[in-house]
Amino acid sequence: MCSSDLAGLVLICCTNVASAELYKYTNEDGVTVLDSHVPARYVKNGYTILSLDGRVLEVVPRALTTEEIRQRDRELAEERRVEEERRARELADANLLRLYGGPADVIRARDTKLASIDSFIETVRGNLQRLEEQKRQLESSAADIERSGGTIPRSQLDRIRSVESRIQQVKVEIDKKYEEKEVLRQNYEKDLTRVRELYSNRASR
Repeated sequence: MCSSDLAGLVLICCTNVASAELYKYTNEDGVTVLDSHVPARYVKNGYTILSLDGRVLEVVPRALTTEEIRQRDRELAEERRVEEERRARELADANLLRLYGGPADVIRARDTKLASIDSFIETVRGNLQRLEEQKRQLESSAADIERSGGTIPRSQLDRIRSVESRIQQVKVEIDKKYEEKEVLRQNYEKDLTRVRELYSNRASR
């Protein structure tokens, strides 16, 4: 055998030795086993891959149980939820800083919106008073007709019902505006609190 053939054989042997591995796992008796492979029935329990000189090359964890998988998925879902909330808060904070130069701006915006709603309510209340007066006149006229022994015209009864219906609609509109005011006040209170925090944090830096 020539020297080049011998060198090639040595290289092949060294390569095979370098790539050889041992597998450490635990059998059903709880005994730690070192072998050239892991029997299929033990793979799910996890194992360690070692080099021939005992160095740990890789640790393969055991397979998760069904409950552990569910728990992992719950934890991942919670982490995603927290991250989404964090990003939403950052976006909301950026919008607040863009809209308001400070707490005073929030208060002015709030008061302007509330004043606008109050003005609308006052206008609608005026309409309500006129409708109620119109209803009283129609009912008084109908009562006069009845007292005189006459028959109230259907058209007049229809007008009374129409006015009553409109009165109820206007009352609903007013109630909705009061609800809108309360929601608006609460939302601005949240914005005001957060803007104060944001500008306070800026000032303390």
